[in-house]
Amino acid sequence: MEEQQIQDFVHRVANDEAMQRALRSDPVSVVRREGFSERVERVILRLVPQLAFAQTMGPSEKWWHA
Repeated sequence: MEEQQIQDFVHRVANDEAMQRALRSDPVSVVRREGFSERVERVILRLVPQLAFAQTMGPSEKWWHA
């Protein structure tokens, strides 16, 4: 379940420029607003530098899986 939450959040951020901007300006508030457990929150906060990128991901629907 935690892996799925992380995966879903990463996917949403990768496809939503507004979320990317929000993560760049106030990552803690964005992540806390999602209501994740402390463990998931810690993982996502470690991913913020990669998630708050300036370019959007391509249209691939399977970008998460190798």
